[in-house]
Amino acid sequence: MIMMKFVAIDFETANAADESICAAGIAMFEDGRLAESRYWLIRPPKGFGFFRPDWVSDVHGIRHTDVYGKPEFPAIAPELFARLAAADIVVAHNAHFDMRKLRGTAKHFGLAVPAFDYLCTYRLAQRIWPRLPNYQLPTVAAHAGHKFVHHHALADAEAAGVILLAMMKAKRASGPRALAEMVGVPVNGRIYRR
Repeated sequence: MIMMKFVAIDFETANAADESICAAGIAMFEDGRLAESRYWLIRPPKGFGFFRPDWVSDVHGIRHTDVYGKPEFPAIAPELFARLAAADIVVAHNAHFDMRKLRGTAKHFGLAVPAFDYLCTYRLAQRIWPRLPNYQLPTVAAHAGHKFVHHHALADAEAAGVILLAMMKAKRASGPRALAEMVGVPVNGRIYRR
């Protein structure tokens, strides 16, 4: 049995600005199963809330009317940060994107992000399943036998967690850190308190 607690996260943004998070999904996995998940629609801060039409129509479908009246990031940050801090490790697919958005949004609001280590399921999948046609989330999830609706922050977070579990099973790894070490992918980085 896999004994650990990890959190998978995903953010959707209104535009390319790091401060423009408009949706957040977080999935908590304990002992090899999904234990809890949370989803928030978030109103981007003034100056960063322009919703690119092509992203609305072709990517996530979230419109400015969907986030009107929703809380800004500081309202959900305590709950989100508590879960990140409590995890043994945090994972995301293409983690560089999600960590950049988290840092940018937190910095905009003057929020201290808790310290946590994170891994990227994209980078891990490249090492573990080297013959996939690409490493986009839907491709890797399908290879792991997981169906989901792509570009929904919660569904994407849950998919990243399921992918990690499938990779750990494929390599008979006891946990995310052991898996990363086994395939030569170091923990991708560390978010520090600021």
